[in-house]
Amino acid sequence: MSQRILVIRPSRQSDQFISLLEQAGAEIIHTPVMSIEAIIDGQSIKNLILEVDNFDKAIFVSGNAAELAIEWLDRYWPMLPLGIEYFAVGQQTANILAAADIAALVPSGRQNSEALLALSELQTLTDERVIIFRGCGGREILGDTLVERGARVDYCELYQRVINPQQVLLARQQLLHSDCLVAHSGELLQALGDVAGKPGAETAVVVPSERVAAIADALGYKHIVSAENALPEAMLAAVKSIV
Repeated sequence: MSQRILVIRPSRQSDQFISLLEQAGAEIIHTPVMSIEAIIDGQSIKNLILEVDNFDKAIFVSGNAAELAIEWLDRYWPMLPLGIEYFAVGQQTANILAAADIAALVPSGRQNSEALLALSELQTLTDERVIIFRGCGGREILGDTLVERGARVDYCELYQRVINPQQVLLARQQLLHSDCLVAHSGELLQALGDVAGKPGAETAVVVPSERVAAIADALGYKHIVSAENALPEAMLAAVKSIV
């Protein structure tokens, strides 16, 4: 695969998807248009962590949420309290938790909030307390649905997503010379802006879900491929299908 692939998601210490692209022989342009900034001294985070033993279920929506939550939990809970059911939206997040000896249930197939909500363990939640570890301003469908099912939900917001305007400008230029754009979230696509009627609209775009595909369509992209899920192997297969 000698095509030029533009990846715009935040940098990671170890990015398995980019490693797979490299092994496939792709020319990779990694221009992170967003960074993840941890909330360091959050009193509200500390308060929730200190009472985590009062929750029945804990949900981690992303790898970033899992990594940061583990740091907070290690600080105040040398041994995790018993009796909590753990859930992860995706397998990569579950793997991060497993490395910290936290066994989390995870949906198969599509790995998103909707798939997680389909799990039998999250159907009837009358008077149960659920803590959702996430970034600031995440999607509300998960918490809202759990509340409808009887749960009392608290959000533990551990990080902020920060758009880098200079990187956005650079990525817009690189889009015109790329064979494929890979966008792991709708927020990343929205950061690049509308491409309707512009040369960038012709660049193929790979996304992790039909929900993000709908955002890409609304922004004017003409050639959109939705991967089975956000796992590196699934995203790579989607890239290979169009290049």
